[in-house]
Amino acid sequence: MESSDLSQYLQPTPLLDYQASPIQALMVEKGWESLSTKTAQIEAVYTYVRDEIAYGYTTRFQISATQVLASKQGNCITKTTLLMALLRHLGIPCRLKAGLVEKVIHRGLLHGMSYTLSPAELYHTWLEVRYNNRWVEIGGHIVDRPYLQKLQAKFPDFMGSFYGYGIAVLHFRNPPIQWEENDTFVQHKAIKDMLGTYSDPDGFFKAYPQAEKYTSSIRYKTILRSTLNSAITTLRHS
Repeated sequence: MESSDLSQYLQPTPLLDYQASPIQALMVEKGWESLSTKTAQIEAVYTYVRDEIAYGYTTRFQISATQVLASKQGNCITKTTLLMALLRHLGIPCRLKAGLVEKVIHRGLLHGMSYTLSPAELYHTWLEVRYNNRWVEIGGHIVDRPYLQKLQAKFPDFMGSFYGYGIAVLHFRNPPIQWEENDTFVQHKAIKDMLGTYSDPDGFFKAYPQAEKYTSSIRYKTILRSTLNSAITTLRHS
C-alpha cells in the first residue's frame, strides 16, 4: 500500500533547485502562486514549460531546473526536471517516471548515418503529479505547441498514429497535450521498457548514470545533438 506521506515528493534537491532566485523570480513574474486552484496552477506551469521552453537538446541532461530555465530549451529529461521544480515550489507533489523509448521518435529529424548512429533505445522521463488523491501522468510537455503546429502543417493530410520528428502519438491532429486534469502524452507510444518510478531526477541519474554519460559520447557531442537541433530549428521556422 502506498504511504500517505507525500513529503518526499515536495522536497528540493540539487536538480530540483526551486528555492534558487531565478525560479523565485519567475514565480513572482508569472503570478502563479496567486492562482486560486491547484488545477489552474498545474495548467499554468505545465503550459509554460511545454511552450516557452522549446523542444531541443542541451549539452547535458543532468542539469538543474535553473539551468534548464536559462537554456530555454530541453528534451524529455530536462523539461521534466524544470516542470517538477515548478510544481514542487507551488506545493504540488510530483515524482519522476523513467523508461526507454525507441529511436523511431527521431525519424525525420535524423537521416542516413546520423540515424544509424543514434542508439536503438533512448532514456526517457516524464512525471506524475498528485491531483485529487490520484497520480496523473504528465508527458505532453516535451514538445512545444508552436513546433507541433509546424509539424502538423508539414503533413496537412495526415491522420491517425504518427511516429517521428520527436513525437509518438495515436492521434496526430489532436494529441493529448492539453492539461484537462488527466494524463498528457506526446512521446508515450514509443516507450519500449519501463525503468521505474523515482522521487526526483537525482535518484534517476543515480540509478542510471548512463543517461548522462551518453551526452559525453563523441556521437552525441559532435553529430547527434547538432543534427537534431538543426532539424528542429529548420522545421520550427519553416
